[in-house]
Order: sequence, then C-alpha cells, then structure tokens
Amino acid sequence: MVNQIFRVILLLTGNFFFCQDYDWGKVSAEEIAIEEVEFEPGAEAVRLKEVGYLKITNDGYELTEYIRTKILSPKGLHMAEEKWSYRPKKLNDKVTLIDAQTINIIDGKPVVTPMDKKDIITSNVNDLEEVAYAFRNVKVGSIIEYKVKILRPSNLYASPWRFQNDIPTISSKLFLDLVADADYKIILKGEMLTKKYSSKKKNKEWELANIPSDKIYKNVYNADDYRERIMYQYSSAREFHGTYYSENTWKGFKKLINEDVGKSKKNVNFQEIANKIENGKTKLETLKNCITFLRENYQWNRYTSVQTFDLAYRFLRTKTGNSADFNIVLNEILRIKNIKAELAINSMRSNGRIIVAYPAFSKLQTLINIVETDNGEKLLIDAATTTSKNVRFTSLEFFNHIVLSLDSRVDDFIAVSPTLSEYVSLQKLNIEKESSTLNIHNQSKGYFNSESYDDKDFDVFAGNSTKGNAEEKSEWNIVKKTVDFDNPSNNIFLIENPLAKLIRTLTVEKNRNYPIELEFPFLATIQLKTRLSAHQEIATEDFNQKISALNNNLQYIQEIKTVEDEEVITWSLLIKQSVFMKTEISEYNNFISQLHKIISKGAVIKNKKNPPQL
Repeated sequence: MVNQIFRVILLLTGNFFFCQDYDWGKVSAEEIAIEEVEFEPGAEAVRLKEVGYLKITNDGYELTEYIRTKILSPKGLHMAEEKWSYRPKKLNDKVTLIDAQTINIIDGKPVVTPMDKKDIITSNVNDLEEVAYAFRNVKVGSIIEYKVKILRPSNLYASPWRFQNDIPTISSKLFLDLVADADYKIILKGEMLTKKYSSKKKNKEWELANIPSDKIYKNVYNADDYRERIMYQYSSAREFHGTYYSENTWKGFKKLINEDVGKSKKNVNFQEIANKIENGKTKLETLKNCITFLRENYQWNRYTSVQTFDLAYRFLRTKTGNSADFNIVLNEILRIKNIKAELAINSMRSNGRIIVAYPAFSKLQTLINIVETDNGEKLLIDAATTTSKNVRFTSLEFFNHIVLSLDSRVDDFIAVSPTLSEYVSLQKLNIEKESSTLNIHNQSKGYFNSESYDDKDFDVFAGNSTKGNAEEKSEWNIVKKTVDFDNPSNNIFLIENPLAKLIRTLTVEKNRNYPIELEFPFLATIQLKTRLSAHQEIATEDFNQKISALNNNLQYIQEIKTVEDEEVITWSLLIKQSVFMKTEISEYNNFISQLHKIISKGAVIKNKKNPPQL
C-alpha cells in the first residue's frame, strides 16, 4: 500500500513539473522575434518548444505531448493541420486532442484564437480512426500550439519520441516514468543524444536544443536510422522465458527463428516439390524456374515475417503464405538442386536498418535468400516478390546493407548490395542547314528502368521528341527515338555533360559524419557521334579526363576522338558500390569534387575561324 501511495505521489509530482515546464500560452519575447532559424536558414517553420511526458505501463505507453510551432513562410502554412490515427477496436489504443490554439501578435500583444471542438474531424477507414484538426486564423508569423494524449498498446518495441522533426526544433524535452512491472531497455539514437547521455544509463529526462530538421540527411535509405530519437524494448524474462518477449540478443533471436523454421519444415516432402521443377542449363536458369513455380502455384498474403509455423498444413495446403513461408520453401528446393542458398534476417529500407549494437525485435522483419549462382554470383532473393524476369534485380526495398545470417552459429552480419544497373545511350547528331536531328538508341538494365529515371535527363541536346519506340530484349529495355531541334542562329552547338544531373544527386556535404547510402550501384555511358563539315570544329579545354577512387569502385571517363571521319564523344561513370562508410567519405567527396570541375568544362561545335578554301 505504501509503495502504491509513493508511486502516485511520484506520478503527480512528475506531472506537476511537466506542466510547469512548458507554460501553456505564454510565448516569450525571443519566440515572438524569430523570423529565421540561425542553424537552418530558409526553414518554412520552426518547432519552438516541445515537451513530452512518457509513461510506460503494463498495457503499453501513455504519451502526453505539448508542441509549439511558429510559421515562418507561406510554404509553412501546411503545418496548421495536424492528424493522428489509432485503432479503436484495440485495447489501450487512443488519441485525445486536449487543447489547441493559435497565437498572433497584433500591435505587440498576443491575440489568442482558441480551439473550437467543432473543428476536430474524426473519420474511420478500414478500422483505423483518424483525428484531424485545422488551426484557425493562421498566417505567416502565427504561433500554434497543442496538447495531445496518445495511448498505445503493449508492444515488444516502441519509438515514441523524436527529438528531431521535419522542421528545425529549438527545444525538445522528454520525461520518462516507468511504472510497468516488466523491465525495459532504453535505446538512444542520434549523434547529439548519444553524445550527451550515453554515460547516463539510469537517466529519466532528456533534453536537446537547436536540432536541425531531418531534411539534412541526404542520400540515406531512411532518416530514422540517424534521427535523434528514443526507443524502448521489452526485456523481461519472467513468465515469458525462452520466447521473443524475453530475448534481447541477436544470437538469441536467431536461435528462436531457427527453431521455428525447423519445426515448420516437419512433414514436408521438399524433394517431391523439387521434382516438379525443371532444372535449367545454368544455376541462374534453375533459380528462375523455381521462382516461377512458387509464384504461379502459391499466393503471397502480403505479410512479411521471420516467423513461420506449419508449412505442410498452412502453406502447402492453402497455397497461401507469408514471405517467410515462401523463402524457406525456396531455400530447401535450391539445396536439393545443389544451389547454395543461405537464409538471412532482413530489415527493409522503410523500416530502417538492423542496429548491430542494439538487438531490436522490430528489425526482425522478413527472411530472404542469398543465392549463389553461376561464377560465384550472389543474388538477394525474396521468393514472395522477386520475379523470374528480373531475378537479378530484387526490389530496392530489400537492400538495407546489413542482414543477419541464419546459417552461422555466431552473430554473422552480412553486407548486401543491389546488382549493378547499366544505362547506355548512343546518340547520333545530324547537322543540316536549317535544323538538326538527334537519333537516340537507349538501353537500360536493372533499376534504371524505374520511374525515378527519365531518359531525357541523359540527352546531350534538348528538343522535341518526334517519334520513338520501345522494346525488351533479355534483361534490357530498349528505347529508340528521334529529337528535332532548330539550329542556333550563330550555328554554335553547346555540348553539355549529359551526366551532370546524375552527378549532382551524388553530392553530399563536406563535413558529413554518417554513411552515404546511394540507391544502387551503376554504370552509365553516353556516347555522341557526329560528322562535321570542313567548316566546323569541336572546341574544348582539357576535355579528355580519367579519374578513379576507392580501389576503382568509383571511375569516370570522358574523351573525344575521331573514328572514321566521325567525332566521337564519350562520357562514362561507374559507381560500383552503393554504401560508403565514414572512413570512405573523404575520398568519395574528393572524387565528386573533381567531377564537378570536369563537368563545368563542356565542348562547343562551331565554325572555324580560318576554314579551308574550297
């Protein structure tokens, strides 16, 4: 009884100090004066202050948030609408907007527009309830603030508080009250947070100031891998001893998954399934046949998982299963066909990468196969989604750099990378008296075929594409087109680097202290051919260049040469790896800096000053 009274006193005291900390409605002179954020100029809005009170209970967690934001530009007006969602049918899942208001400074005095509960809109879609609120009377310079209480159900893992947001934050505080009977491990993420609090193991309060927005993270798969935030994970054994609820090591998680996989394979005749699949002339062809068989005879239920149960009863009988079911069956079939295949735990890009130092249950997202085909080529395969047509190019969502092998007895983390994608553009410039044409033959393989890439970005000359056609040949997509454009009045053709736009996307900050993560490795080559008249020439300055870095994993070549009375200009960029660690950033940046100097020097087709006399 005494302990219960003491806990109530602590809870009330914590709430009192929490309430005292944020001063609802009382904006300071400094907050009123802010028109731009010093540490992030050009920001459209700024989080002036945020305070959170987090209580972890036996039922999950309760989070009371206080948020104060200032609108700095018209682009920031979208911040005047807030949305939350929850599942009303789930116990302890609820969002309640307690209060909200808009503060405008008029004639030097604050004028408050309070919340009207009629403006709270609640809608229900697919058992998910959404609460939306639009602040009234908002304009540039307005300060908006709200209080909200969020309840979430018990989970093995949660990440309830971000100190870093999509706009810069001047002050962020979190208070923790742990009232659950179970034990929880607190995990800090982000450079600022770990630097300030890594030595304070029993800490229950955290505060950061002047935090830039998460927009600073360029060329990363998921900003959550670097964002300043706090996580917690259930780590109590007790009555859950020997289960996923009690485990908190990668070795332990792997042991549990292997046990589940072993149990799931009982009473399954994988040889019988393998006999139904024709062997190909190569390992790659056999792999394609296996994937085709699974995709045609079984249906993915749209769930990714590392857990599987009774394959014989659930998957093979119903012909429906999760990603783990598909990958375990593929793994066994490949082994029977003498193709080396290794199961691994994967966390996809949308979920953030596996944290090697912190064994988090949330990162046990799916199983994948690492398959060794001909000539030792290793491919990452997800049997539920990989297609036989593009077997080398599994969805980029699965390439999160680090996976955990299930085959090894130790914590064996494996670095994985997408297969090299290729883009080749052969362009022929035909110069006529009044107008010119550019005949283009583009072929692309792999991730260059995604919607993110427009082949117009690689055209040497801009113009109107008058005709074209597309076809597929093996793994290549081929596009042929003709571009028409008028000759310039001075008959000077500026040849700009067709890789310039792509190169700009590779640029990162000079003082970067976290890894560079590019979408995929690639080789892009553009070649321009043209036949000049006796009156024309190509003027260049130091055009022919060849540079490389990081043991030739980065290479760039550009050159002009004459071949059979034609001028041939070639640009080629090879980025052979897609992830660059901290120790490689300096050399990477030096390579990109050299590229920028090179692409600034173009070439010009022009009339000669002293043309030959005919």
